Amino acid sequence: MSKRSYDGYQGSGYNKKPKNGDFNQHRPHDRAPAQYDDRQSHGSPGNLKADLERKAATDRRNYKVDHSAAQAQIPQNATLQTPVHAFTPFTVPPILPPLPEILDPTLATAPFTHKSLASYDRATSTSDITYERLEFLGDAYLEVIASRIIFHHFPKLTAGSQSQVREVLVKNETLAEYARLYGFELRVKVADFERMAADSQGKGNKGLNKILGDVFEAYIAVVILSDPENGFAVVEKWLTALWAPKLIEAANSHKYRSPSANLTHAPDSDPKTIYDPTAKATLQKRIQSADAKLIYEPYKTMQELKGDQLGQNRHFIAVYLTGYGFERKCLGKGVGKNKVEAGNWAATEAMWGECKGVVDECEAKLGVVKEARRRAKEEEEAAKGMKEETK
Repeated sequence: MSKRSYDGYQGSGYNKKPKNGDFNQHRPHDRAPAQYDDRQSHGSPGNLKADLERKAATDRRNYKVDHSAAQAQIPQNATLQTPVHAFTPFTVPPILPPLPEILDPTLATAPFTHKSLASYDRATSTSDITYERLEFLGDAYLEVIASRIIFHHFPKLTAGSQSQVREVLVKNETLAEYARLYGFELRVKVADFERMAADSQGKGNKGLNKILGDVFEAYIAVVILSDPENGFAVVEKWLTALWAPKLIEAANSHKYRSPSANLTHAPDSDPKTIYDPTAKATLQKRIQSADAKLIYEPYKTMQELKGDQLGQNRHFIAVYLTGYGFERKCLGKGVGKNKVEAGNWAATEAMWGECKGVVDECEAKLGVVKEARRRAKEEEEAAKGMKEETK
């Protein structure tokens, strides 16, 4: 197979979606579908292509997401992946990763071709290839690649969180966003483009808006089909770079965060923001004694989450200190997906939050007590030894 480099950009420019867009059959947790006329100028339908090109130029200038920096934060593979071909040259520029090239010229336009341009019986034909046929394969590849990336780079996310993060990556709102960034909407071939655009107004997921998400999936399928030897590995590397900002956002989000699933933090990071699975044990070792007790109790009723977190709970735990002259002194509060996680956040807040001084003072007092006990024990053992010698 031929070898190729991906240092340059493919495609015909970038175009950005509206912030609240949704371009496929939206699920209950997705945002409301966008209206195509939110993006269309108030000119005549005949000016639509020119409007799209002007908007693409503006959005290309305004797109500032740093994909290379985000990709650098993704943890290394924690487990051995299924081998892929080593020859996968790919560099990530500061902004948008380069679009992989379609090596087979006979497939170059297939991902952008709407069925209205193909003269065939949609129900029975197997000869003509359009985005509709390719989308079926691309959708499957997309699910597999997203699952591989999350499973191997974020293995400590719970299974439920892994599924939710994958949904963020593969939902059609995300795919249509990328389709516009790569200028796919300027390359879609429809028999009556203006009519398609007009029909899409007020229909959200219908017409051109629906096509864009499918076109992105079809493009993935064609890149892999056109290069059986390296295509899958190339697409996986490309999507890793493309998804990197969303992966980092999800990993840092309290919605998906799980114990020990944090990214590498800078030395000057605020310790209150870093999850420590041993925080409760550390706090206990520092200040708990026979005369001082730490009590972890809910300070708020547990919540059952909805939307894209359906099936998960949110727990609220506070840690109280009795001892050292205090009676049920609240040292910190924490929120987590379970009581253990919430308790560790509460202990972290106690050691690094507003009550840090109280914890440090109690630790110092306990240190004095422990030192006095140690000396007393040494003196007792010494006296015992001397008594035995005189016998």
